[in-house]
Amino acid sequence: MAVVVNIVSVLDGRLVSRVTLADNDTITYIGDAAHSAVRRWLLANRGRSEADAIKALARDGWSNGYLMVDREEQ
Repeated sequence: MAVVVNIVSVLDGRLVSRVTLADNDTITYIGDAAHSAVRRWLLANRGRSEADAIKALARDGWSNGYLMVDREEQ
């Protein structure tokens, strides 16, 4: 099953960005915020894969105070 991480505005819940990890391990980004969240996770967890980052964001969430992972979709 594909892993989808929606990044939304903290203020109003508006979808800002999305990353999808498909069953065949293809990664698709829509917007820059999801890519930035994945890069930040990778910097904090060196040696891990992009797929690991996406799964962790979906599982654990993320926020910078302005944007966050939409946990309602989980």
